Amino acid sequence: MTSRERMLAALAGDKPDHTPCSFMLFLSLAKQCRTDAEYVEKQVAMGLDAFVHVGQLNASLHRYGGLHPDATWREWTEQQEGVTYFCRRIETPAGPLTSRIRQREGWPTPDDFPLYDDLLVPRMEEALVKPERDLDKVKYLFGPLKDEDIRALTAEAEEAGRQARTLGLLQVGGWKGRVRPGLYVEPGVMGCDAMAWLSGMEEIMALGILRPELVAEYARIIHEWNMRQLEVYLDKTGAELIIRRGWYETTEFWTPAGFHTIIAPTLRREAALVHQAGRRFGYIITSAFLPLLDDILDAGVDVLIGLDPAEGKGTRLGEIKERFQSRRRALWGGVSGPVTVEMGTEAETEEAVRTALQTLGAGGGFILSPVDNVREDTEKTRRNTLRFIEAWKRYRAVP
Repeated sequence: MTSRERMLAALAGDKPDHTPCSFMLFLSLAKQCRTDAEYVEKQVAMGLDAFVHVGQLNASLHRYGGLHPDATWREWTEQQEGVTYFCRRIETPAGPLTSRIRQREGWPTPDDFPLYDDLLVPRMEEALVKPERDLDKVKYLFGPLKDEDIRALTAEAEEAGRQARTLGLLQVGGWKGRVRPGLYVEPGVMGCDAMAWLSGMEEIMALGILRPELVAEYARIIHEWNMRQLEVYLDKTGAELIIRRGWYETTEFWTPAGFHTIIAPTLRREAALVHQAGRRFGYIITSAFLPLLDDILDAGVDVLIGLDPAEGKGTRLGEIKERFQSRRRALWGGVSGPVTVEMGTEAETEEAVRTALQTLGAGGGFILSPVDNVREDTEKTRRNTLRFIEAWKRYRAVP
């Protein structure tokens, strides 16, 4: 099998020639690379089943590239009692959106003050979107897709397709981690994670219980943006797997009932659109998802990306494997990146790989990866990463 054939077999819940190994994210390696193509080539040289990302539809979404043409913006800083505050105001036809972010540990900076980022949440003095009064303004954050962005994606996808065909690799679209220097691509195809960045997670958690209809409308607006993105990815690229991020769609933030009524319907529609085009649909969710598995499977998710047995909560490998295998669905992950690869011993890393392959790889439908990243570039992490790959090659035969 080629790597592409091996990955497609696993994604279909089938049994490949051996269990593939494809790192979800590999930041320590990405930092050494100048281009996406170099990043892929270095993974292939390691023997990994690397995937080629087809490109980013709107790489400036994290700033103001996604705004509706009728919206304008400005930024400024304020000083108060020795503290710097980064402020923004977005004028929309429905009224203004304003935010105030406290600088901590040197961030944000004038050159790095995104609309969407995890680091915003603990620094919020004033959230940009106050859902109870601002919901009619949110749609202006997600304006019509621009022709120039579609053309840029098309060109990137053509280049990615050539590399994928040359190396026999899978093509992936939708969400993407940071690879190319200077390219910030965290938003992408996203769900309610965007609410955390725009409104703060505590506010959304409370409203999800007290005013679920309001949060459902918020989710619908983001979902419609996703659907427009998906249509372009499916039309303009050769992506065989489309990924949606959902790190903050777990039961650490949502009740099972809230997930069922607010998030699951959006997943279902997105998966259906992807399936109509004959592609696979992946969902990144790494912890506290056990009570949500019926909804995730019923929505049509082909592969759950991010099964972490050490850091993830409630990630019981055997039970999750049984439920996914019974529906011929796939799992991607199996070993904790931060706990095992970055902080563990070489022996612990090898044992974690062996356990993941024996438990999750049985019968196929599994892709091995550290979850969700290998970030540290230390001697210890490099040794453990090498042991991880060596152990995979030793134990990768599908039982």
